[in-house]
Amino acid sequence: MPVVSEVVHPRGLSFAAQRKVVVLRDVHGETWPAIASQVRNLAGKKPSISTVKRCYGALSRRSGRVRTKYQNFGLRAHKVTRAVETFLVARLRCLRTQVACTARTLQHELARKKGTKVSVSWVRKVLQRKGYRWLPKRQKRLYSATAKAARVAFAKKVLAMRVAEFHKRLSLAMDGVVLTMPPVDPTDRANFCREGENRMWRKPNEGISPKLAGQDSYGKYVPLSRAVPMWGGCSAKGVAPVVFHKTKKVSAPEWKKAVERGRLAAALKAVKSQKQAGKWLVLCDNESFLRAAVVGAAHKGAGVKLWHIPAKSPDLNPVERFWAWLRKKLRAMDLSDSAKKSRVLSKAQYTARVKRVLKSKKAQEVGAACTKGLRKVCRELVRNKGAATHG
Repeated sequence: MPVVSEVVHPRGLSFAAQRKVVVLRDVHGETWPAIASQVRNLAGKKPSISTVKRCYGALSRRSGRVRTKYQNFGLRAHKVTRAVETFLVARLRCLRTQVACTARTLQHELARKKGTKVSVSWVRKVLQRKGYRWLPKRQKRLYSATAKAARVAFAKKVLAMRVAEFHKRLSLAMDGVVLTMPPVDPTDRANFCREGENRMWRKPNEGISPKLAGQDSYGKYVPLSRAVPMWGGCSAKGVAPVVFHKTKKVSAPEWKKAVERGRLAAALKAVKSQKQAGKWLVLCDNESFLRAAVVGAAHKGAGVKLWHIPAKSPDLNPVERFWAWLRKKLRAMDLSDSAKKSRVLSKAQYTARVKRVLKSKKAQEVGAACTKGLRKVCRELVRNKGAATHG
């Protein structure tokens, strides 16, 4: 049976020190400063006068020690054994790869399988003492041997170029993103603005552990009325939008029209590409519309050459990291609006907000930093032999 013990703060007094405080005060009539100088707390230091007074008033003359009244603040004695701690850690390591394993999940497991009841807060304390933290889930892919080889080849090609040469050749790292507007309903709006990333109990160094790999099967689908789809890119000089489109996916004719109208060239010039006219090298993923014949002709006419990253490798496209920053920035602004009870922006107003954020000095700095960080990602990828990186 687990042993019940009371948790005492390191700056608190032991049972013997508590009795000594009463003796010095009642029998010898010492002053509070004098009593504080003659006793030591659990940390071996002189206690504060307020601690001494509190112990004197709370100590039971009948039992000879301070008896904590857990019912006064909703706590109870915790059941502490090494067997319980070992069980909790073992169940966590097993369940977190199967379900969303929270502290309450482990509390129920302990009660069901061991017949031991503990508070949820104590489960958290055990996990934290063992080095686990409630951190974002690892949403990294597992790659086949062929995919790893392609990723390593791409990374080595990047690292083979000198830093100045790479930034001179790479004009833009481009990709699409669908930004989400907050809903109109006040309750849904509050939930939307406060919604965080999916998290799990894991150690900080388990961020890219293959055992925790996987993709979120339940993507967030929002109506088109609340979606702001766009394509944009970043370089070592900054970031710029290419086109805001009406549907969530860009079609080949729509992209061809945008290129012919000079939208892509305008974005390249906006990020101050070192090549101001023609022969631009644009890094992008493997979207089907980018490989269409009509789009290829439009790119050739605009002097743009595409450099495709390996399949399913978003960590090798620097703009993906910028999109993560942009979402976080917009979510903070949405939360501020919700707290002020401001009206929800219309789609046109929200699009204008996105454009203002993209033009800000901070966004330009973040976009440049994301692009310059690609070489670091490539070095990590080579060390991991093609496996997932922090990105």
